[in-house]
Amino acid sequence: MKNNFKILYLFSGKRSNVYQGEMHKDYPDTPFYGLNYLSDFGFEAEYKDIYDILKSKKLIQKLPFVWQHILLTKFIKNYNIVFGSSILYNVIFKKIFGLKTKYVLLNISLNNTLFRNKKNKFKYRLIKYLINQLDAIVCLSHFQIDDLVNNYQVDKHKLFFVLLGVDKDFWTEVDFVNNANILVVGKDNGRDYKTLFEVAKKLPNEKFVVVCGRWNIHDLRVPSNVRVIFGLPIKELQILYKSAKMLLLITHNDEHLDGSDCSGQTVLLDAMSSGLPIIVSRKKYLEDYVRDKEELLTVNFYDAGDIVAKIKMLSDQKLAGRLAEAARSKAISCFSSRQMAENLSQIFKQLL
Repeated sequence: MKNNFKILYLFSGKRSNVYQGEMHKDYPDTPFYGLNYLSDFGFEAEYKDIYDILKSKKLIQKLPFVWQHILLTKFIKNYNIVFGSSILYNVIFKKIFGLKTKYVLLNISLNNTLFRNKKNKFKYRLIKYLINQLDAIVCLSHFQIDDLVNNYQVDKHKLFFVLLGVDKDFWTEVDFVNNANILVVGKDNGRDYKTLFEVAKKLPNEKFVVVCGRWNIHDLRVPSNVRVIFGLPIKELQILYKSAKMLLLITHNDEHLDGSDCSGQTVLLDAMSSGLPIIVSRKKYLEDYVRDKEELLTVNFYDAGDIVAKIKMLSDQKLAGRLAEAARSKAISCFSSRQMAENLSQIFKQLL
C-alpha cells in the first residue's frame, strides 16, 4: 500500500553513469542499498548523483568531492527523507533553508572519520554538530554503534542496525571445484596487500588474481604468481568470481583508520552469495554476519603463515564445499537487498 512518502538516495560515487542495462543481469543491485525494493514497502524512492546536475565528466573530475554533494542539496527539499553515506556535507543546509526533510546517514566510515579528526578541535566539533542535526544513523555493524555511543557520545536513539544486502540473483553459485585462481577483490584503503603478497611468495605454485586500485599497491612489489587488474567492469568481475576456487579478504586490523569502518563487507557478501570458500581477516563486524569454521575461515591480522595454513586447509574439498554451501545459504536467507530494504523501511516509517 502506497503512503505517498518519497525517499531520495544521494550517492557519493557514480550510479547513473556506471550502472546501465538490466539490474540483476548486467549489474548487481547491491550498491543501491535496497532502493529498488522500497516500493514493496509503500515508499516512492529514487536516487541522484552528480551526473544529474553536471554532464561534463571533465568538470566533475575537477570538482572537489564536498562540492559535488553540496550541489546535490538542490534536490532534497522535494523529499520526505534523504538517505546516503555522505550527507553530512548536506545537513548543514537543513536549518539554513528550514527543510522538513529527514536526514538519514548510512554509516560507511563515520567512526573512522571521528577518530581521525579528534585532535583537530574545530573539525571535530563541526562533525559532532552535523551528527546532531541528523535524524538517524544506519550502522552496518553493532561494533559501529557501540563505538559511537561509548567513545563519541552519539545519541543511541539515533542509531539503528541494518544488515548490508547483496544481489543474490547477480552473484550466483560458482562451481569452484575445478577452478585454479585464488581471487582477491577490493579498492578500499583498509585492505592489506602487503601481507597478501607475502602469502603469494610462500605459495609459488598457486595463482592469485587481484582486483584493486593502483593506490592499494603503489609501493609494493608484485610477486610473479600474482595477476593484478585495475578498474574492472562489473560483468568482467563476475566472470572472475566464476573462475575462482576461493576468495581471500585480507584487511588491516580494526585500529587501522584509513578506509571504511567495515572494510570488505560488500566483497564478503558477494563471495558468500557466489558460494565460494572464503578466508577473511578477523574484523569485529564479522560477528554480525558470519561464524568462523561455520561459513568461512578467519585469520589473524598480518599473519602470512596463518593465511597460508588456511589456504592449505581448503584443499580439503569436503571442508571447502561445506563452508561454501553454508555461506551461500546464509547470504540468500539473511542478506538479500530486499531484506535490507524492509529493515530500512521500518526505520523510515518511525521517522515520518
